[in-house]
Amino acid sequence: MAEPVLMPQPKAVAFAPGALPLTAPFAATATGCPQPLISHAIARAQADIARQRSLADPFGVGPALTIHCRSADAGYQTAAAQEGYRLEVDAHGVRIDADGPAGALHALATLRQLAGIGTDPAAIPFVRVDDAPRFAWRGVMIDTARHFMSLAALKRQVDTMERVKLDVLHLHLSDNEGFRVESRLYPKLQAAQHGEFYTQAEIRDLVAYAADRGVRIVPEFDVPAHTAAIASAYPEIAAAGDPADAMGAFDRALNPASDATYRFLDGLLGEMAGLFPDRNFHIGGDEVNDAAWSHEPTVAAFMTAHNLKSRVEMEAYFHTRIRAMLAHHGKTTVGWDEIAATPIPKDVIVQAWRNSNAVGLAVTGGHPTIVSSGYYLDQLMPAASHYAVDPVDLQADGITPDEAAQLQKISPLAGGAAKPLEIKPMPPLSPEQEKLVLGGEMAMWAELVTDEMLDARVWPRAAAIAERLWSPREVRDPDSLVRRLPLIEDELNLDGLQSDANRARMAARLSPDAPGAVTIFLQTVAPSRYATHNQGLRAMLAGVRHPPPQRLTALADAAPVDGAEALRFESLAKHLAAGDRSVIPALRSQLMIWSGNTPRFIEAAHGHPDLEAALPVNAEVATLTRLGLNALFAIEANDTLDHPSIQPQTALLARALADRAASSRPIFAFLAKPPPADLLIAIAPAIDILVKAGQASR
Repeated sequence: MAEPVLMPQPKAVAFAPGALPLTAPFAATATGCPQPLISHAIARAQADIARQRSLADPFGVGPALTIHCRSADAGYQTAAAQEGYRLEVDAHGVRIDADGPAGALHALATLRQLAGIGTDPAAIPFVRVDDAPRFAWRGVMIDTARHFMSLAALKRQVDTMERVKLDVLHLHLSDNEGFRVESRLYPKLQAAQHGEFYTQAEIRDLVAYAADRGVRIVPEFDVPAHTAAIASAYPEIAAAGDPADAMGAFDRALNPASDATYRFLDGLLGEMAGLFPDRNFHIGGDEVNDAAWSHEPTVAAFMTAHNLKSRVEMEAYFHTRIRAMLAHHGKTTVGWDEIAATPIPKDVIVQAWRNSNAVGLAVTGGHPTIVSSGYYLDQLMPAASHYAVDPVDLQADGITPDEAAQLQKISPLAGGAAKPLEIKPMPPLSPEQEKLVLGGEMAMWAELVTDEMLDARVWPRAAAIAERLWSPREVRDPDSLVRRLPLIEDELNLDGLQSDANRARMAARLSPDAPGAVTIFLQTVAPSRYATHNQGLRAMLAGVRHPPPQRLTALADAAPVDGAEALRFESLAKHLAAGDRSVIPALRSQLMIWSGNTPRFIEAAHGHPDLEAALPVNAEVATLTRLGLNALFAIEANDTLDHPSIQPQTALLARALADRAASSRPIFAFLAKPPPADLLIAIAPAIDILVKAGQASR
């Protein structure tokens, strides 16, 4: 039998000949593990495997599954949790020896993947696994403020995090657009949310639900900026922003010179701290604009009285008081990397987001550091891009000095935007410094993500980053990732994600009469990257103060970033390029499906403006699929693809690849001309592989 697909890849795994038949649920026993946590985990794993394999005797008793926890682990649900495990499968059954309950949950996640999916007789290969994570902090940040995410959607993320060994859910719970947790001290905060907030009972339920699955929840309440929702509800603690600024909402901030602000925050943060048992509490601290306090006379007077010479020093004063509040409530402060602009205590955790240099600056300052730079899922970069970023590589993510200079020449505005992203040479971290890197956290900001879109925007790319944070540093083969990612996505969808179901609903809305044509078209495309699909941001940068809200129901909103069909096609193309001609029938079949869908999409688009906008892309897909078929024909005939006759097609392919490249760098992507319907051709790289193989054949 073929080796199963594992993600994250274990630290050490050795398969042996043979397999354990699985016709009925495991006969499971556990010792040394806390109850009811372990019994719940076993039940979930049994249910997932039953969904994946259609057991012949679902009510019978299968092979033995024995689990032993070496320790009940007082550090469970902390960064010091005992997460290692050993798993062995042989003819006698499955044996798991876990360092602690977290290790037992991770072993069961591996067992799910060892079981695989299919309708053939289920069997688990004989194997020995010795595993433990590279980093302790392996997180997902989900923004619930820009678009409210339902409790059911958040629980689905927790369920899926357990299956790929992620252990921190960071919830961004307040911003300009909303304050999403019920406050009984300050009820005006939820009064304007139209019911889109979590009650305190729901928060407690979510925290318990996550803890049962080995996931701890870290809340974020962003201060002093990103606080328009708070300022609207309680204007007496807000500073006056610049009324002439078109992006004024981004300049609203709390008044750091007012004692009323600190009384308010002490009450609010204390109330929120009581809802979240995790030791860590995120206070944001990012993107305070110079205009935020420039029109507030009390701030100017305060700075003069306290000899504060800059906005940054005013921020430092503010955060000193906030840290004291959180310490009083038993919390460790976490903040975005701007909080490290001035000296802060060594125990403050810095979340580095602007570039990989920020990791180095935080660590050399002695701070525990979480890496988010390179892991922003909302930028809509493919999984391979995130996968290439190592958390301790200080040059892995950012804009080079040459790129920054180029942007400055193009536009002072672009040059200013590039400045925080610029990376400069830094010495590598020493082994001791690397120990301060707690791990990483992918970020899903939700300006352009609704509850309906969440599953597909987070997964399967989050699984690739989960591997980067769990597996040994040398695990980094991008071809292996492309091969495994669709299979992991299939498994996660089978076990409860709603990515496919929600995309089908979006397709049905776009074309009620022919949703199938839309669904097949979406297999060939991907959304444009970075902020290029954000029409509101484009309007604001053009000086429109109040752009209309963007509808998130277009093709670019439904298109997958890493579509399973496109990835499978690319993997097959690479096999063919390496000399494996057995994949030609599968490649041809897929190209024929996509090519045959072209007229169906044209018909479906008639009278639907959202679809009509994509007709140029549909025509390009048709041309490229024909080019791919020509390449296959040449390879099968042991002929060389005739370059002059296909020059128009290869020119189109070059443009499609150029569009993808242009959208692959921050700021540059926003300066480039947006593609029709904000769609890139996802299958272009695979077609390019086929064309090169065809041109080299004979």
